Amino acid sequence: MRVVQFDDLPPLPELAVIINVGTKNVATLSLLSSLRYAAAPVLLIDCESRDGSLDWFGSLLRSYDFYLMSMPRRPHGATLDCVFRHVRCQRLLLIDSDVELLNGEMLQLMRTLLHQDPCAYGSGYFQRAESLKEHYGTGLQIAPGIGLYKARPWIPFALFRVAPVCGALKAGRSFMHKLTLNEFHKIPPLSRILWRRFQLGVFRRKRLSVLDPFRTEHDGMRPAYVFYDTGAGIHEYLTGQNFSFCDVGAGLPPWSVVHLQGVTRDALQGPSHDAHNIHEANARVKERLVSLYNISFPD
Repeated sequence: MRVVQFDDLPPLPELAVIINVGTKNVATLSLLSSLRYAAAPVLLIDCESRDGSLDWFGSLLRSYDFYLMSMPRRPHGATLDCVFRHVRCQRLLLIDSDVELLNGEMLQLMRTLLHQDPCAYGSGYFQRAESLKEHYGTGLQIAPGIGLYKARPWIPFALFRVAPVCGALKAGRSFMHKLTLNEFHKIPPLSRILWRRFQLGVFRRKRLSVLDPFRTEHDGMRPAYVFYDTGAGIHEYLTGQNFSFCDVGAGLPPWSVVHLQGVTRDALQGPSHDAHNIHEANARVKERLVSLYNISFPD
């Protein structure tokens, strides 16, 4: 069913959401595997794709039961903020367009854990805080303790209670990723000057502990800078409000999903060191669609 706005959707106990931006092939596998295994209504949101996605998914509505909606293209975190603010459901399951569900086992565990803990705002895999191994925005190695990756839910496949997340959004938090400079943060000009030192290899290879008194502590560490990936700001706020996140198990890869990380980024921005190649991903996906769902794309 095509919908124009979130108010066109009925109130639901749970809704699965897939956001597609120009990756028609992989998003099709994500959609069909979600319809097979998620056991929840699915909303596919297309954000101004230029690969014929909207017409293609519209044609699938003749054979499959899901909701299809269009939204403007925004940064991923901003789109998630908008979805949570306007959706009418109690729980929201985020499924990346480059995720394929292999079975429903992990999702069932996520639901069970969330049901058992009324103080939990979500469930899924949990990415703990860790030192960045590469300098932000580059592939250059840095010494431990210089950059910190903030703890967060593994956003490609996560289940949330909508109400507490909306509380975080009303408090000014966001799903948007951000970089926080953590040295003399109350003196921004000085903080930016110190940030520039990482252009030189000598400063990337050695952590300056002498600056610790001028750094804020994060997760037991005093890094020079902190990277908040998508959802990390929401997690920081909600745990500060005594909410928790239910972790289904330590580390990755998950046992119930396959994640072709970075396919959308590769399709939109070109190759990078931490993203799957879109052409290689499409070849795998087309084979899976034919063998599992008897679907092939028109030339």
